[in-house]
Amino acid sequence: MITRSLTSAGAIAALTALPFLTANTYLHHLMVLWMLYALVALSLNIVTGYLGELTFGHAAFFGLGAYVTAILATRFGIPAIIGLLAAGVVAAAFGAVIGYVALRIRGPQFAILTLGFGSIIYTVTTYWVDVTRGPMGISNIPFFSFGRMLPQLETARQSYLLALVFVVATAYACRALMASRTGRAFIAVRENDALAASLGIDVFRMKLLGFVAATAIAGLGGALYAHYIRVITPELMGLPYMAALIIMVIVGGRGTIAGPILGAFIYIGLLELLRAAGPLRMVIFAALLTASVIFLPGGVVSVAAKLIRRRPRVDLQAAS
Repeated sequence: MITRSLTSAGAIAALTALPFLTANTYLHHLMVLWMLYALVALSLNIVTGYLGELTFGHAAFFGLGAYVTAILATRFGIPAIIGLLAAGVVAAAFGAVIGYVALRIRGPQFAILTLGFGSIIYTVTTYWVDVTRGPMGISNIPFFSFGRMLPQLETARQSYLLALVFVVATAYACRALMASRTGRAFIAVRENDALAASLGIDVFRMKLLGFVAATAIAGLGGALYAHYIRVITPELMGLPYMAALIIMVIVGGRGTIAGPILGAFIYIGLLELLRAAGPLRMVIFAALLTASVIFLPGGVVSVAAKLIRRRPRVDLQAAS
């Protein structure tokens, strides 16, 4: 337990120091994208990794959060911190409604239904021009700030540190959740929902709770993304973003905390390295996802876990 806490503290310290090791602003930009995607991937992991449900509509909540804070900021002058909270609340509200309907269905039908809901939100965002400006999107979104009297976070380094705070908080919340009774109920539902129900666990309530929490975090991630990029379009809710999130979770290691964060790092890194490949990038990512499912069902993080377990231990008595 102490070793794990020290490892976590060391990882957080290293991530905090990371943007100060270079003055390259483009690398800072990639770091921000890494943290933002890691945050949304952690939220998807609650549904996919902890509850065992495959959803194709999670990117819609990411985009929904971005649009909520963008509209509030550009049209009504609402401070970013309030827009951030509103984004989480609205995304959670939509998640509660959609989850209440979709989570009553099991298996592939659930994935198809979430895809349908995501497509509906995408279509409404595209054609409700009076509010969302349609395909043109919303631009000139103000930088994030904690109040009118406080300075805005205009540099990538500042945005990275802000996103890192949310990632660490979400990771800690996930860790605390899985150590709690509710987290154990999540795992029981994932492994065998019929057996979990026979033990007195309210399966539907657990799934709805996890789904709403995941959509709220996705909304927060979308709001942070909007204030950093400052330009958003309905494409945020499209299948390419959804595919990217699934790749991050599966390749990194679903059902773990480090997995989605590592998966986001791999995705951003490969996205940059394969920039010259153009449209073939998604083909390469699809091949990577397929290979991961076949050869590394536990994700890349499982390889690191095996290496740690195989590390030779020093026999203190023999050494003395």
